[in-house]
Amino acid sequence: MEEEKSTEQVQDTVQDQPQDKPEEKVQEKIIVQVNGKNYEIVQNHKEGWNPEVFRDRYSEVLERYDYIIGDWGYSQLRLKGFYRDNHPKATKDSTISSMVDYINEYCNFGCAYFVLQKSKEQPQAKAKSGS
Repeated sequence: MEEEKSTEQVQDTVQDQPQDKPEEKVQEKIIVQVNGKNYEIVQNHKEGWNPEVFRDRYSEVLERYDYIIGDWGYSQLRLKGFYRDNHPKATKDSTISSMVDYINEYCNFGCAYFVLQKSKEQPQAKAKSGS
């Protein structure tokens, strides 16, 4: 009888654990509009995305980039732009393929961050703004 109880307890524990891995979950496509430009959230590590703080920190200088990385350190959001890998103005350190190096070398260890990609579908003149 004791063996039956312990087997049931183990089965309950296994069933309570999430069955899906986070990367396998289908994420809803989220589009953000800032200064008439559309960006898609392609990564939201540790729930780093905060729309209010992003809008406050956003600068028009970032519009030239294809990607924007936002990372958190000491309760401050820092934004950095990156180009797509084949962009003519890109250097090795300014391409999106160097993002992992940037996160590992310049961001606080284990920090929350997000990645926005400039959307190819830019807003039409008659479309309503979501802000």
